Amino acid sequence: MRAIGIDLGTTNSVAACCDAGGRNPRILSNSVGENVTPSAVCSKDGDTLVGRAALNYAHKAPESTVLSIKRLMGRDYVDDNLARVRDRFTYQVVPGPDEDPRAHVMINGRRIPPAEISATILRRIKDDASRTLGEEVTHAVITVPAYFNEGQRAATREAGEKAGLVVKKIIDEPTAAAIAFGMDARKDTRYRILVFDMGGGTFDISILQMVKDEQGGGQYQVMQIEGDNWLGGDDFDLRIVERMLRWVKDTYGIDPSQDKRFLLLAKRYAEEAKRTLSEAEVADIEIEGGVRGGQSGPLDVGVRLTRDELGSMIEEYVSRAMKLVQEGLGKQGLTPDDITDVLLVGGATLTPLVYRSVEGMFGSSKVRRNVNPMECVALGAAILAATLEGVECASCGAVNDESLKVCERCSSTLATARSVGSTKVGEVTALALGIEAVRGDQKDVFVPIIPKGTPYPLERPMKQPFLAIGERRIVVPVYEGDDPVASRNAEQGVVDFELPEKIDVNTPVDVSFNYDRDRVITVTISVGGKFIRTETLRRNRARKPPPPQEERGDTVEDWEEELQQTVDFARTFLEQYGPFMQPAEGTKIETDIRKAEEVLAFPSETEGQRVTRVLQTDVFSAGLASQLFLADRATDSAPVICCATSL
Repeated sequence: MRAIGIDLGTTNSVAACCDAGGRNPRILSNSVGENVTPSAVCSKDGDTLVGRAALNYAHKAPESTVLSIKRLMGRDYVDDNLARVRDRFTYQVVPGPDEDPRAHVMINGRRIPPAEISATILRRIKDDASRTLGEEVTHAVITVPAYFNEGQRAATREAGEKAGLVVKKIIDEPTAAAIAFGMDARKDTRYRILVFDMGGGTFDISILQMVKDEQGGGQYQVMQIEGDNWLGGDDFDLRIVERMLRWVKDTYGIDPSQDKRFLLLAKRYAEEAKRTLSEAEVADIEIEGGVRGGQSGPLDVGVRLTRDELGSMIEEYVSRAMKLVQEGLGKQGLTPDDITDVLLVGGATLTPLVYRSVEGMFGSSKVRRNVNPMECVALGAAILAATLEGVECASCGAVNDESLKVCERCSSTLATARSVGSTKVGEVTALALGIEAVRGDQKDVFVPIIPKGTPYPLERPMKQPFLAIGERRIVVPVYEGDDPVASRNAEQGVVDFELPEKIDVNTPVDVSFNYDRDRVITVTISVGGKFIRTETLRRNRARKPPPPQEERGDTVEDWEEELQQTVDFARTFLEQYGPFMQPAEGTKIETDIRKAEEVLAFPSETEGQRVTRVLQTDVFSAGLASQLFLADRATDSAPVICCATSL
């Protein structure tokens, strides 16, 4: 078994390895001798190009080149944040097929889930690492932003498994950076570290306690996590691209904002200009023949950009980042003076306005520059990969390989097993996990069951009492987030159950959450200590459609009647809430209605039941329109579950 660490980045990915015991950590160069592999995939005449080759060919096939796929990982197509930026991508972002709510990309007429694109990148990294090391790489620790939600983490694990890797652990990027910093830490000295991690597409801050024991093993405890999954170097690049677009309009009277070839070229030159301005006061952006459409042929682009101008363009982003730093410190009751060391991680921290802002808050003497911001995440992941011995069974204490689900010795579940090794990491939840409920007159209330900052894996489930009111069939939507309004958070799945006849509909109900080492949520519903329903939620699967009629206990003699009712409802929904939909959402529902009408014209019970589920799922996954419908419905009818503590 050979294990490596992989920093799967938005813009670039990096691999690293260690000798046994975490000694001699080093970056692994790829097949073209570079330390970083661009996170790019391109389809060329049926072949798949990855990394630098894909980036070099991108301007010739912009619609078949996928960049920044990390921003799509684990996201539903109707995600509000994704909806605002879909037009930035040169490739087409589309809804998933049938009941799959996740965003996909369309390449050469094929819908591809983001996890498959990431798997292609990881597979290339795995193959290059195996070639460099002279032995097959089988295991890996893969890093993700600390503020990634469960769906995004599950998609990353799925990508690793699709690439043929045993994923030893998914670890937060800031924590991996802290592990790399710990290589040079003094023994028996306590550190309180703040990691400022701004990469291509995401921004995280993590506050950690660290100590190195006498044997040289590092112990890390995460205290606080804050972040923004839509803040990073890509946003800096976009501002430079916007400046180039204005220059072209003012100089030539041409608007190239819809020219995908130009946008790809502009993005590449914007990245180069940003790097230049980290070292120089002025960057000249020159793209020969960059703009098409001139009467005498392609037109050249020549834009001069100063460091001060770039600073003004990105000031709002840096201010957002520093505000999150202040919030993270405040939630722990800390001030900048309480931090012993600040680590700058990610390529965007090389931007002068960024690192000077951090130095201005903490003092330049605390900002450590002994770890490369582009490499430290992969190095930390490699140290963890080399020092993790496996997972320890909570029942018998046996150490098992991370790929196993049950203990080889006693057959107990390993869901609550803890990782063991000389590098010890205590992790906490980045966001709260809870359900939608009612508190008094308030509807759509998010009630946390596992609070933000809870250490995991849990030794025992955490629970909250609720009251079921009005109906025996109870629907419990599970969310992750920190917004008090449930529907504004990320839905993780829905658990529905029915109270036994002998139990009164207004009886107290306990909802318990367990959270395992792979960050998988298990929801258990119980009444009076007796289990009614247990379900595991893992968001790398498609969202579960509504159960068939026979599972719901309804008596439906004619499936055609149900399908017709669903079609009628969908038409009414489109009429009332269509103005609040994204075009693709309305088009999807209209397509579903046409399919349903075809089935009604040429009856097929199996197809009819399938189309019914698809139509129901799409109606209730229509973003803002669905939220407005549910809010309107909530004002007209009694909710099905409410907070017992508020009664």
